[in-house]
Formats: sequence, structure tokens, C-alpha cells
Amino acid sequence: MFLEEVINKLGDKKIDIYLDMDGTIAHYDVGVADNYDLKRPLFGRIDKIKYIINNYPNVTFKILSIGNLDIHKEQKNKWLDEYLPEIKSEDRNILIRHKDSQITSALVKKNFLNNLKTNNTIMLIDDDPRVLGAIKKDNKNNILLYKDSILSD
Repeated sequence: MFLEEVINKLGDKKIDIYLDMDGTIAHYDVGVADNYDLKRPLFGRIDKIKYIINNYPNVTFKILSIGNLDIHKEQKNKWLDEYLPEIKSEDRNILIRHKDSQITSALVKKNFLNNLKTNNTIMLIDDDPRVLGAIKKDNKNNILLYKDSILSD
């Protein structure tokens, strides 16, 4: 498990892993941005996350996901309650970027992560190269960036 190798290299440091949802832990059809609570879970990845949660007390998983409508926050929380209840509600950052906004999801996530105040190591796992690229260009918190494939072997 590659993710476990990365965590082991960091030793006993406290690590906050921010997870994208759509395309990372839940199946996502491009252009189908609704009914998030009905998305198919990617169980292999979810099982790895649960394994890390149960075996690495220095690691906290957090959600960093975007929705276009206020109802999406409710739908995504419902999905998490069913498939990853181990991620506490206070660790779920489901941000709303209204469709008509000129601000991209990549910018919303970059701004959120760059404004974190923590001494913990921050890691982001996301399937969108635009998000990873935007943060890489302006990485104020030295965030460790990983494509979602880190959850797959």
C-alpha cells in the first residue's frame, strides 16, 4: 500500500490527510453533478482509508470536497455517514462553489488549504490535476500532493 509507505516515512508526525470525494472515494461521471448521496462508493479505496484510520493514530482524515448547490453538502454528508462515518462531521469540509461563479474548484481548494493554521503535516489526495497543479504553484503550507492513485495498488 503506497499510502502506508508515505505515512511510515513521516514517522510519528501528526498528519492531516484531506480527501477529495468525487472521483477519489466515490465514482463520478463527468458532467453529472447531482445526487451525490447515490454515487457508487469505491470500496477498495474506502477499505484502505479505514485501515489507516484503525492503525495510524497520528493520521486524521478530513474531507475537502466541492459542490455547486447548497443541497450537495447535505447529500455528501449523507454519503459519508453511510460509507465513511469514521470521518467526523467536524472534519468534513464540503465547500459550495456556485455554478455561475468565476472561481474554479481548484482555486477554492487552494485558498482553503493555504489558509490553514496548523503544525501538522498536510496531505491532499485528489483526482483532479487542475487542483493539484494550482496548489503546487502556490503551496504556502508545504502540502504533500498526491493523485488519487495513491489509494490504489
